Amino acid sequence: MSADIRPFLHQPTSTWSYVVSDRETRAAAIIDPALDFDIHSGRCWTAAADEIIAHVQRERLAVEWILETHAHADHLTAAPYLKSVLGGRVAIGAGIRKVQQVFREVFDLGAGFPVNGSQFDHLLGEGEEIRIGSLVARAIPTPGHTNDSLSYLIGDAVFVGDTIFMPDGGTARCDFPGGDAALLYASIRRLYELPPETRVFVCHDYGPGGRELRCETTIGA
Repeated sequence: MSADIRPFLHQPTSTWSYVVSDRETRAAAIIDPALDFDIHSGRCWTAAADEIIAHVQRERLAVEWILETHAHADHLTAAPYLKSVLGGRVAIGAGIRKVQQVFREVFDLGAGFPVNGSQFDHLLGEGEEIRIGSLVARAIPTPGHTNDSLSYLIGDAVFVGDTIFMPDGGTARCDFPGGDAALLYASIRRLYELPPETRVFVCHDYGPGGRELRCETTIGA
């Protein structure tokens, strides 16, 4: 079954967020929402997230899930804010535990910082399926960029986070703590096993050569 997919571009970080909804039930999921953040002042605000909220309310959607493809190093997540306004459960890949273990040491977060993923409502394992109304979203672990990187296959669309970019952009970086180039290569090969007509929705596009930013390609591109 095909889903309605509405992309939102967070221009400062070239981040694509998505609202995926079921036409029949009006159930929806939000994928990779970005929070506005100014690195110089440390100030956060919610303009980008409020655009998503306006869309959800205008279309009379019921948010059931807020899905993260991974722990983002290049932008803050708006998931807690969106949950407070729209409801839903926040989910991420079970590999977040490994990321938290590494980052607790790297950033000296202290022994009291939990590394069990308890900051999220649900941790998704290999092949686990969740429902968005009558739609089914299947979790495909795609580590390499980060240990917790996860792709979501919903109908003929796959949301790949930072695992791959647009064809002229290449692959994600894997030099963050816990990143692994061999794992990333294996994850990309796994995505290539999907049917060639599968629509691919990326988390970032940086417009190499100054072209217009795009959010969608196909496995066969």
